[in-house]
Amino acid sequence: MYVSVIIPTYKDVRALELILEAFNYQTYKKFEVIVAEDDNSEEVKSFLKNFKSNYEIQHFSHEDIGSTTKPIAVNRAVKMSRGEYLIYIDGDTIPYSTFVDGHISLSARKTALCGRRVNLGKVMSQEIREGKLSTLELEKKYFRFLPALLKDHARHIEQGIYLKPNSYIQDFLSAKNKNLHLLGSNFSCYKNDMLEINGSDEDMPPGAGTDDVDIEWRLQAIGVQIKSCKNSANLFHLYHKRNDNREERTLKNKEIIREKQLHNNYQCKNGIYKL
Repeated sequence: MYVSVIIPTYKDVRALELILEAFNYQTYKKFEVIVAEDDNSEEVKSFLKNFKSNYEIQHFSHEDIGSTTKPIAVNRAVKMSRGEYLIYIDGDTIPYSTFVDGHISLSARKTALCGRRVNLGKVMSQEIREGKLSTLELEKKYFRFLPALLKDHARHIEQGIYLKPNSYIQDFLSAKNKNLHLLGSNFSCYKNDMLEINGSDEDMPPGAGTDDVDIEWRLQAIGVQIKSCKNSANLFHLYHKRNDNREERTLKNKEIIREKQLHNNYQCKNGIYKL
C-alpha cells in the first residue's frame, strides 16, 4: 500500500531537516512525504531543492498572513497526495525508523490510528538540533538513554518503548487502552475516509487541540473507529516553550463543534473541497 505522510511546518527548517532525514531510514519504503508549509519561505524551497532523499517529496506553500492557516496547508496536502493511506505528524516530531511500518501494520478499513510521542527535554532537544545526538541512536539505545531523559525532564517516556505491531503485548495493551483520542501530531487513516468528511474545517479559528477533536468526531460519525498505535508508531517531540494564549478561541471552537454535532454536520463546507 502506498502511503502519504503529511508534515505541516512553519519557520523551522532545522526541525524539518531532522524529520526528513529520519524518513530516509524507514523500514517501510512505499511512501511519499508532503511538506505542508504554512508560509512561503525561500529558505524552505532552497532546502528542499538540495535535500537528498530516497523517497518522493511534494511541497505546498502559501502566503503567511500572520495567523495560523494550517488547515488550509494540510487540506491542500491531502488534495496533492498520491497515497491510499494518510499519516499525519507535526513539524517538530521526529519518527522512529519503524514509524510508517507501525501505522501500516495496524491499519484497517474504517479505522483511524492514534499514537503519542516522547516529549524530549530542552538539553537533549538542543543536542539533536546541533547534530551531537541522532534520534536514530536514541531510538536504538532507548533504555540506555533513560537516565539522561529523566534528568532532562522528558515527558511521556513510556511512549518511546517500541512494541512490535500485532505482537501479544501490543495487542494486550491496545485492548486495555480505553482512553483513545486523536492527536494531530501522530494519527493516520484511509484517504477515502478523510475525503468523506472533507478534511480539516478551514472555518474554525485556531484553538488548542480542538482541530483534533473536530476531525475525531467527524470520522466517528461516518463509522470510523479509533484504535491505538501507541508504542508501535513512535515519535520524538522536540522541546519548545509553550505559548498557548488561545483559551478564548478554544472555547469558541468547542461551541462550533457542539453545534455541528447537534446537526450531525460531519462534512465541513470549507475543507479540501468548497461545498
